[in-house]
Amino acid sequence: MRSLFLFCLLLLGINSVAQRATAPFRVDSIPKNGLSFKTDWRWRAGDESAWASPTLDDSRWETVKPTRRIGRLPQVAEAGISWFRLAFRLDSALARESLAFDVFLNGAAELYLDGTLYERLGTVSATAAGEQRYKRVRGDIMMLPKLAPGLHTLAVRFSTHPTPWCMPAYIENKETLEVTLCRPESYMQHRVAKTHSDTLIEYLLIGSFLMLGAIHFLYYVYRRQTINLVFGLTALLYCLNGVANNATPYIHSLPLTSWVDYIGSLCSYSFPLMLSATYYLYLQHKHGRVFWSVTIISIVCLLLMYKADYQKGGLLSELPRIGLGIGAVVLIIDGLRITTIAMRQVRTREKAVVILVSFSALVAVLILGAICVLFVFWKTPSLADEALDVLRTVAGFGIPITLAFLLAKEHDQTNSDLQKRLAEVEKLSGEKEAILTQQKETLERQVAKRTQKLNQSLQELRETQTQLVQREKMASLGELTAGIAHEIQNPLNFVNNFSEVSVELLDELRQEQARPADQRDPELEAELLNDIHQNVGKIGHHGQRAASIVRGMLQHSRASTGEKNRTDLNALGDEYLRLSYHGLRAKDKAFNANLHTSLDPVLEPVTVVAQDVGRVLLNLFNNAFYAVWEKARTQPAGQYHPTVWLYTRQLDGHVEIRVQDNGNGIPAELQRKIFQPFFTTKPTGQGTGLGLSLSYDIITKGHGGTLSVDTQPGEYTTFIITIPVDEAPALGN
Repeated sequence: MRSLFLFCLLLLGINSVAQRATAPFRVDSIPKNGLSFKTDWRWRAGDESAWASPTLDDSRWETVKPTRRIGRLPQVAEAGISWFRLAFRLDSALARESLAFDVFLNGAAELYLDGTLYERLGTVSATAAGEQRYKRVRGDIMMLPKLAPGLHTLAVRFSTHPTPWCMPAYIENKETLEVTLCRPESYMQHRVAKTHSDTLIEYLLIGSFLMLGAIHFLYYVYRRQTINLVFGLTALLYCLNGVANNATPYIHSLPLTSWVDYIGSLCSYSFPLMLSATYYLYLQHKHGRVFWSVTIISIVCLLLMYKADYQKGGLLSELPRIGLGIGAVVLIIDGLRITTIAMRQVRTREKAVVILVSFSALVAVLILGAICVLFVFWKTPSLADEALDVLRTVAGFGIPITLAFLLAKEHDQTNSDLQKRLAEVEKLSGEKEAILTQQKETLERQVAKRTQKLNQSLQELRETQTQLVQREKMASLGELTAGIAHEIQNPLNFVNNFSEVSVELLDELRQEQARPADQRDPELEAELLNDIHQNVGKIGHHGQRAASIVRGMLQHSRASTGEKNRTDLNALGDEYLRLSYHGLRAKDKAFNANLHTSLDPVLEPVTVVAQDVGRVLLNLFNNAFYAVWEKARTQPAGQYHPTVWLYTRQLDGHVEIRVQDNGNGIPAELQRKIFQPFFTTKPTGQGTGLGLSLSYDIITKGHGGTLSVDTQPGEYTTFIITIPVDEAPALGN
């Protein structure tokens, strides 16, 4: 019984482990510094496009931690092309927010989000020659589309190859792949604040060392002492290292970044050698075999670092750094040795004691600082980075400043002279600052004046744009005038005809009613009254038809209110087709065209701004009739039959309207320009070039649809409108 109980517990444990292994990465909250996807990644060597699918079962793939260096992932380094996959579940509270990815990688990659290609970072290739590595620049983030709450899959097609011989190893020292999910605004604010604090510390050190270097170079110029030259070069190496370290995150070129980083590494590892050389000179001790041995070993290690094979991993790739670390320890031990020797000599005893006391105090401060950092990390982890920065600053600043202080003590007189010169420099700086302040105020006044002029010009441009849009509306209304007159004439003719017939019937009814009662025919009177009633109804119907046409004309001429209503697009399109045709016929009585309509009888009414959609249709019909009219004028009689088609279709989730003509079509070089404002192929004075531009905005921005063109030069042109059945709110005026 006890064995059975233990066996059940074992099964439950295995099941819970399996569930944890396959559970997606949960994204419930995002800190200000972003959420790094460090775990739960799946990896597989090879290259299959189906591996981007979110439905792929990757449970048999290898689980890896891609944030490790490429040397720690030899299977990835040797694969050439491989795939990483990560499933994450997005909380509903985050789905409404704007999110972005910050990606760092050692190679090239293609990012697929839920099976769709999201971003290309470099060029992925199975060969080193075809691969173009991606170099991340600090601050580059990639905005994500709006993500629905729930499960999402991030697939990364990844390739990495060793860098060519002409490029120093740089990116191999970095993470293989790191993806950070962030809120763009808070993330960038955090990065900016972090950059500001880091830059302040770094450039405080760089500026201080640059000043120290300049001072000791001046000492060397005037005093010709080797120790000043060596310490000045030491400070210069630190400055170059700091500049290189701060420049690499902002350089786009990977080769340039590699060289800058390698130069920074040379300066960084040469810095302790030069510092030791200064220490030897200060204690008036010759550079012995230990110093020169460490120097030679360090030079060899620095040369090996140029092409250390990090991608194969192992201890061999770390040998240059290990050698440099051992050399630094040996120099510290040898420094303690010569300090002991200097304390035994009368001429150097005071210097040795001061150095020993100073360095002991520095070590005590560093130990205390480390304890404080641990305490801060335990109590307030968010402040750990700042505490580490302070400790790093003290560690990097302490020894050189101590040496600088000791050197300055020997040159009091020189420092006094330098103080006088610095006072003169400060005075000149103050005068230049006053001049710059005055020039800045003058520049600000000029900028304010020009800004005011630019705002005035912008206002004038907006007013001109409004006038041009209204002019386009009135121009289309002018083209409608003849068609409207023709359309109104038909119902007016009916009104006149039925009115005359009704008058005759009334006269006949009066005559019948004037007869004696015994001679009147009641059936005839009833028949006459019925005919009069029918005629009056027809008069009212055709009057309403004329009123509707006038009302549409008035709506077309007014500014749009943006209010949407259920509209029969079949009736709207048929009405504007006939109005446009009769408008052109009024200009040229000899012009005739065939009108073909294929209207979907089951087309449902769509919620649109009828006035705006009517304006779009009218513009397309006018362009179609203009195209066939122009072609008809150049063709022999009887060989060309101008034709304009109107099609409507009810599709899944939207309706489609097609306006086609058999005119001259649109040349290929003009097709990409037709929706641009003020572009027209009509002669000067016959078009504003705003019709198709306004039509495109009305359909795409105002109704969430599409407006596209299909054309064959010399054969036909078809404009295709699609409007969603349930779409976003209307565009304003």
